Amino acid sequence: MEVFLFILSFMSGGVILTVAYTTYITNATKTKQDKLAFLQEELLRVQESQFKEYDTELTKVNSELVDIRSRMEGDSYRDLTRTNQRISKVDSTLDRLISDVTKMNNENREIIGNIDRQVQNRIVTLEKLVGNELKQNY
Repeated sequence: MEVFLFILSFMSGGVILTVAYTTYITNATKTKQDKLAFLQEELLRVQESQFKEYDTELTKVNSELVDIRSRMEGDSYRDLTRTNQRISKVDSTLDRLISDVTKMNNENREIIGNIDRQVQNRIVTLEKLVGNELKQNY
């Protein structure tokens, strides 16, 4: 663009066109710069209000955290580790009991199944004997 202006300045009447074009570009640049400065000021105001809101929220959250910590200390939250260990022990004991009961259930199921088969066999045998006796008697 500067080359174009340089060439125009040496042409007849080019000086006037060059000055007019330079004035136009300068005014356009100034307008854009003013808009940019306005937007930057608006951004600074918005950021400042956001920072203030952030600070108030941070203070509020911090005070709530301190309140929660004091309540937890009042509730003896330090005993939670010991309580969790006791829960783990009880949990493992419960798991062992469950496995023992499952084993006993399986063993008893097998025994009950054998007894059930024996009862069924005896019933069948008795039915045959009764049937044979009835046939012989009649």
